[in-house]
Amino acid sequence: MILDFFKRLFNNSTPALVAILLFVILLAAGLIWNKAHAATLNAEDAPYVQLDAGSRIIRGWGAPVIDLTFTEPSEQLHKAFWQESLTIIGSSVYNGVNAPNNMVLRGLFVDGFGHFDTGLGVSWMMNPYPYNGSNVNFNLQLDYRFTFEPITITYTHFSNAGETAHNLGTDLVMIGWRFH
Repeated sequence: MILDFFKRLFNNSTPALVAILLFVILLAAGLIWNKAHAATLNAEDAPYVQLDAGSRIIRGWGAPVIDLTFTEPSEQLHKAFWQESLTIIGSSVYNGVNAPNNMVLRGLFVDGFGHFDTGLGVSWMMNPYPYNGSNVNFNLQLDYRFTFEPITITYTHFSNAGETAHNLGTDLVMIGWRFH
């Protein structure tokens, strides 16, 4: 019943809807049990600037990615963060279609458990075709922040949630260094 509601709201396959629904449930759980997150954070707390490098994965595999993220504490929820990023994705080819370099501006609300963070936000892509069907997209993010070094591993996904007929999505994996 819930999946049927979302299928009518967003034009996505059942596996994609299940994955999105699970991600949103994890984000909500992080917001509800916010004190679990707060108990384990120390020096890596916001504010900080992070520089990431990585690659596009799944579609357009191997396109280089760099990202600059600014993170500051959320005034709305203790130990949650706001992130603003500028991401540059290199050119790639998907099913014979050339995708030019892409610049993405994004903003996310981030919370989580212990070393794991989940983020939900919006993004604007300069060149969305052939992966994304629109310039404005939703952004889902999952991070793992190490404490022995200021290193973060990030998975991020851009999608317009099926609001246009063309919506493959963009997936990135990056490793970053936090500067305090």
